[in-house]
Order: sequence, then structure tokens, then C-alpha cells
Amino acid sequence: MSDAEDDIPTDEPTDEAAVAGPRDDHDVAAELVSRLELIEGQSLGERAASFALLHDELRARLEGGDGAEPRG
Repeated sequence: MSDAEDDIPTDEPTDEAAVAGPRDDHDVAAELVSRLELIEGQSLGERAASFALLHDELRARLEGGDGAEPRG
């Protein structure tokens, strides 16, 4: 076999993904809290736009994570 076969991407989880756990959830939560604190410091118009963007990002992450069809 050649070394080129090692470069073929697979859908199998990597070692990093295998050890993902509560720490990763904590990092995501901490990132969200930090982002919310930044948004709260903005003017009203900027906050509205930032919250709308954050809402869209979170919805896309939730709907994309379980393979369910988006609700309209």
C-alpha cells in the first residue's frame, strides 16, 4: 500500500473527537457567555443586529446537528 491512502479523508472520528466531552461543552458555553457580554455592551441597534446574527448561527448549529429538516 502507498502512503497516499493515508491522506484520504474518512467520516470516522479522530482521536480529538473521541476525547471530546464536558470540557468542550464548557468551552462552548464560556464562548457564548463571552459573546453575550460583548453584545450587551453595544448600542441598542447594534445589539439587535448582533442578537439576530447569533440567533441564526445557533439555529443553524442546532438544526444541522441532528439531521432534522429545518422548520419553517
